[in-house]
Amino acid sequence: MSVDITELHKIDGVTDVFLYSQGGELLAPQLPYTAARIGLLGRELALSSILLKKMNQEVDFFEFIYENKRVIVRTSQTFFILVICENDADTALIKLTMNVLHEDVKADKDIQKALHKSSVKRDLLAEAQEESDLRDLLIKMKVTS
Repeated sequence: MSVDITELHKIDGVTDVFLYSQGGELLAPQLPYTAARIGLLGRELALSSILLKKMNQEVDFFEFIYENKRVIVRTSQTFFILVICENDADTALIKLTMNVLHEDVKADKDIQKALHKSSVKRDLLAEAQEESDLRDLLIKMKVTS
């Protein structure tokens, strides 16, 4: 993989950067990030993206603001980039850099191969309907797989 996701780390306040397939599979970094919550976060964001598409609400960015952190997600058809940063980080610069990285990922043949391999379609909506708390929410939203 020739895409350098560490460019985002150079921005003051950025603490973590992750690249996921649209199905929520962690693609980068493939370092020590084996924590279940990193995988779960990817799955939940992938599911959120699917729900928005089902509701005909295409978005380029998600942004979640917490008391002391901010999560910014750049979406795409086949992958998404997630940045965790401090609340006072330069979000305009982060989003601009994420857009550049987005184009780099789209052009990277190794990543595209990995995305194609991971495109064995997981039906995240069907999986979510098997979980009681999510099933109730999906029923209320009238979302089906």
